[in-house]
Amino acid sequence: MSRKSNMPDRNSSTKSPAGKRARNSYHRGNVREDLIKLGREILESEGLSAITLRRLTREIGVNPTNFYNHFPNMDYLYAAIKVEGHRELLELDRKAVEKSSNKLGAVRALCHEYVFFAIGHPNLYRLMFDDYHDFEKHQELKEESDKTMAFVVETLYGSDIFDGTDPLSFYTTHPLAITCWSLFHGLSHILIERQVRIRLKSRKEVTRFIDNSLDDLIHGIGDQLES
Repeated sequence: MSRKSNMPDRNSSTKSPAGKRARNSYHRGNVREDLIKLGREILESEGLSAITLRRLTREIGVNPTNFYNHFPNMDYLYAAIKVEGHRELLELDRKAVEKSSNKLGAVRALCHEYVFFAIGHPNLYRLMFDDYHDFEKHQELKEESDKTMAFVVETLYGSDIFDGTDPLSFYTTHPLAITCWSLFHGLSHILIERQVRIRLKSRKEVTRFIDNSLDDLIHGIGDQLES
C-alpha cells in the first residue's frame, strides 16, 4: 500500500477517474465490488459528501435502483468501505510487528503504521473512526474493527485475551492498549487536521514527530512491558 502523504482536499471538486475503470469491471458482474471501489476512490479524492447514489450508479453504468440489490442504503456502503480500511490497516500492523524484536519495538512500529496510514488516507481514516455506525446493523464492521484493536491488545499482553463483547472490561483490564491507541489516534488527528506545522510530505519530519511523542510514552510504560 502506498504511503504517499498527499492530503485530499475535502472541498475539492476534482472528478474521480474511478468511473471508467468501474464500468469496465461491471461487465464481469462485480457491481457490489465496483460500488465499494468507486465509493472509496471518490471518498479519498473528494470527500464523503461527494459520494451520491446517482453518481455511483451512473459512473459504473447501472440503474440507480440496482444499488439496492447490494446495499439497503448508503450507510451500508460506507460500512463496507470502512471494513476494507480496517483490513488494510491490520495487514500493515501485522507486517510491522513481525519485524520487531521486542514489545517496545512493536509499539513503535504500530504507531508508525497507524499514523502513516491516516496521513496517506485521511478521508478514509476519518470515515473509519469518526463516523458513527451501529455495530448491531454492521456485524462485519464490528468484527473487523475488533480485530484491529485485538491486535494491539495481543501485541502488548499476549494472545487470545481480547474480548470485544465486554468493552468496559476491556478498558479497565487492558489499560496499556488504550493508552497506546489513544496516542496513535491522537497523533493521527493532530497531523491530518493540520494542527501542527509539519510537512506531511516529509517522512523524516513526521517520523521525528511520532518518535518524540513515543519516547515520552515509552518512558512511562517501558517498565511494565519489560517486566
